[in-house]
Amino acid sequence: MSDDQGFCREWPPGTIRILLVDDHTVMRAGTRRILEDEPDFVVVGEASDGGEALLLAEDTLPDIVVLDVGMPNMDGIQTCRAMRTHWPALHILILTGHDNDALVRTLHRMGVEGYLLKSAGPHELIGAIRGVARGQQTYGEEPASALAQQDTQAGPHLTPKEREVLQAVASGKRNREIAQQLHLSVNTVEFHLRNIFIKLGATSRADAVARARRHGWLDTQDLLC
Repeated sequence: MSDDQGFCREWPPGTIRILLVDDHTVMRAGTRRILEDEPDFVVVGEASDGGEALLLAEDTLPDIVVLDVGMPNMDGIQTCRAMRTHWPALHILILTGHDNDALVRTLHRMGVEGYLLKSAGPHELIGAIRGVARGQQTYGEEPASALAQQDTQAGPHLTPKEREVLQAVASGKRNREIAQQLHLSVNTVEFHLRNIFIKLGATSRADAVARARRHGWLDTQDLLC
């Protein structure tokens, strides 16, 4: 754990607060040096495993977690699952040496917005962090290829709650109205919408509804288009 964590600090508007999670100290140090050269990046903490990361996320409230997969005690998948439960709107970028198609797909289904291999260059990493911090899907060339090869004949797997959210979007409801209707927080609704956009390859609410309608993934009533 770093000795200079960013607890209870006020940062300028537009600052991207980053939590680094990797069990290799040298890797964390090198990544930190790259990121802190960017004027709008601040590394608010470092963790060497998932359990430590959860405690730091609670204290530092990062915008994005840059997370390795292969770690002792609590690996990246377990950490992602826990973070999604506690902080649904938290952005997650995987930075790992594991080039495994099944792993990429599993993390994608969990709502991870980005996946880069550690062979990526500094500019690619910086660009990925900026994209993920904006809620954009940012996968490197190899992970993106793994997603493109998956069988899409049956359509993307939307969870029951994601289908409910998408149906509410199709009926014209906004996020706050959806939250009230489904007894969710607005942050949770935004989390489900982000996953829906990723799974459908959509760029907007209307685009998601249109894609779902074309493939019969929604009820036929209350559609926007």
